[in-house]
Amino acid sequence: MDKKWEIVFDYLMYLIRENKVHPGEVLPSQNMLKTKFKYSEQPIRIAFNKLIELKIVKPVNGKGFVVQDKITNNLLFSFRELFPDSINKYIYFSEVICDKNLSLESGYLENSILYKIKCIRWSNSNKIILFQISYVLKDKYLGLTLKLLNEKGLMNFIENKTNSIVSHATKKILYTKHLQEVISEFEEMDSDLEGLILDQGRVYDIFGEILEFRKSYYKAEQFEWNFVEWRK
Repeated sequence: MDKKWEIVFDYLMYLIRENKVHPGEVLPSQNMLKTKFKYSEQPIRIAFNKLIELKIVKPVNGKGFVVQDKITNNLLFSFRELFPDSINKYIYFSEVICDKNLSLESGYLENSILYKIKCIRWSNSNKIILFQISYVLKDKYLGLTLKLLNEKGLMNFIENKTNSIVSHATKKILYTKHLQEVISEFEEMDSDLEGLILDQGRVYDIFGEILEFRKSYYKAEQFEWNFVEWRK
């Protein structure tokens, strides 16, 4: 179980990430959070101090903790933000059993029943941006269908049809020439490509449970990530 301050921190990050509180607006007060979580002041103060350290919020006298603009704090919640007008098309949705290799890679328990999901993301100029393979626990996504995925997307389903609150993701980003898996999974993939940018990671809820394991394959010419590196 996460420490108390981490649970408060993840909740505040959820409010910011999902635009429940916009840049320039004030986060819930410490007193409100004490009432909500039934915690003492200390873990709540630690959570706010972490947000200040990361330049995500700024304390303002007489107002509280104000959310900073993403340009100021360099907070990128998803590479989807690099392609704001892109469209996801989900093309595959089926049950699979988590074998040993997938368990080691994804973090799911071996023999768990998973949903395997395949998606292609298109730009507004009708160019393919990425190919994505995801795995989610069936028990956490009761009622999920391919139709719902194409209508609303996976994150929308999590937020509105489950009790889970998305907290954060861990990512490993690399250039890979091992394309056998993605070529076999997507007939739209160019077989003469030399390599792709692989964004592999897990999405977690506020209690540290895995909500999704995904592999996103970008064409190198479509991938550009500009950022500012802050010195601690």
